[in-house]
Amino acid sequence: MMLNLKTCAFGLVLSSMFVQTGCAGAPGGGGGGGGGGAGGVLPDGATSAPRVRGISISVEDVRLSTAAAPRYGTPVEQPLIAAEAALVEAMNGAGLRHDPGLSRAARELARTAPDRTNVPGALITGITSWVGLFDPPPRLAISELPRDGAPCGDQVGPSCREAIAMLAKAARESVRQLTRGGVYFGVGVTALPDGTIRLVVALTERGAAIEPMAKALPAGGRAEIRGRLLGKRQNPSFEVFDPQGRWTPIPAKISRGEFVGQFSCERGRGAYQVEVLAEGTYGPEVVANFPLYCGEDPPGALRVEVERLDASVDAGEVARANFAALNDTRARQGLPLLQWDNQAAALAQAHSEDMLRSGFVGHTSPTTGDVEDRFARASVKSAVVRENLARGYGPWAIHQGLMQSPGHRVNILATDVTHVGIGVVIAPPETEAKDAPRPILLTQNYYSKVGADAPTSDMPKALRDRVDALRKQKGLAAIGWHRGLSEAAQGFADGIAAGDEGRANKQYDARVEQQKFARVETHRVLAPSFASLDGVKLWSEAVAGAVGVGIAKVAKGKDVGSLIVIIAVGAAR
Repeated sequence: MMLNLKTCAFGLVLSSMFVQTGCAGAPGGGGGGGGGGAGGVLPDGATSAPRVRGISISVEDVRLSTAAAPRYGTPVEQPLIAAEAALVEAMNGAGLRHDPGLSRAARELARTAPDRTNVPGALITGITSWVGLFDPPPRLAISELPRDGAPCGDQVGPSCREAIAMLAKAARESVRQLTRGGVYFGVGVTALPDGTIRLVVALTERGAAIEPMAKALPAGGRAEIRGRLLGKRQNPSFEVFDPQGRWTPIPAKISRGEFVGQFSCERGRGAYQVEVLAEGTYGPEVVANFPLYCGEDPPGALRVEVERLDASVDAGEVARANFAALNDTRARQGLPLLQWDNQAAALAQAHSEDMLRSGFVGHTSPTTGDVEDRFARASVKSAVVRENLARGYGPWAIHQGLMQSPGHRVNILATDVTHVGIGVVIAPPETEAKDAPRPILLTQNYYSKVGADAPTSDMPKALRDRVDALRKQKGLAAIGWHRGLSEAAQGFADGIAAGDEGRANKQYDARVEQQKFARVETHRVLAPSFASLDGVKLWSEAVAGAVGVGIAKVAKGKDVGSLIVIIAVGAAR
């Protein structure tokens, strides 16, 4: 039998769009194209990257103007001012549906966003949770009018109507391809302290309808997460990060089109981040992402990090800064640092360019398939492959967004990978506005090389010790290891690894015959990694008889680097 592992995670989209508007008749600003590759930005094996100039981060506290919703999914009443009502009217139709909860979030974002062109992902997710939305971060379209463009609030003047029309057109165009589950939108308009008027449209393609539930649970409490997938999505699943950062999957039970997951506060007080996942057109998708609070109240204010990039920062520098962020996080968690790998970076770069060129963000490309297909086509041998995707505006903000998502966080903190490559494309400005933002498409390819985790000394003993510990953990009886069978199995494994299977097989048969068993069952395992051998079915079963095991690393042929394991089980006469 042969073991193979493939682990892919989930695309994350954190995006906003700025639409420049002026007074009636005023032309918009100029634009420009842009891009840039991030292939060989570091030497192979590097575990750190130099600090990138032109990137700054500040911390800001944000207080919201409304009380937090005590429950998720409860219908929201959101009275609209005249400008917001006009914006809803301009947005309606063509599969777009207004959601008052998203409008409450959009108004708060309009009021609190520290920058008109770059809204921090933590602010977006904090506000959507605050108003009681299950959805992943919505896409934003933002427009601003100078104070002399008023009235644009309780009254709607000519400049306001022009701004509304331009913003609605840009927002509708940005989600034209999202039709699988229906696109919902919300609107917000507010006057800033300097008199500038900010208009925001928040859009999300809803992938799941989830029944209302409380945000806060008592210590040790339990809750049922119940809902159904929308569009053509299938195979729902749940993942949770507890307050200590530990990951746990929750089985999803499916009945009559609905899914149910049982959530528990069993790991103590604090915030648990919950994700609902599903298979979509472009692979795994996050269809819901929200915190549940056990034994404590949700926060009364938000603290966000605001990242700013100079125009001089290029795609390679974004990749280096993102790599530094993820290894800094691993170091603080006490985990081994990942090594930079230019083969993986080249594949990641090509996928980011494909996403920009083809207009999608997802793991499965219409032209190149999924990440495993891309690795196989490039003849990059791997034991484990993991992939993260993001669309955002800065390397640190993207990292923070990925860390807030359980599925992505698992990949960043995974212990079964040793190398990573990051590919970045900085897309052209989203509009023709003078200071319109340039979104970043970023792909992270994590992997471990075949056989890289194999012990460097006495591998057979290491395997026996690992199996003994695994069986003890599962409450199974210890295996009776047999010296003669193990010597025979080791000789067979060594011969296969050296490319001389025929002669090794004959010698194995002769050695087994000398052991005087009534019969000997022989199992062969070809594994991409030492850790994957935990999945051998025999280790989890009752074993009657003596057992011998041999293991070696393949030195020749198409399976070079893989581990060949021979298991001999002898039954007494």
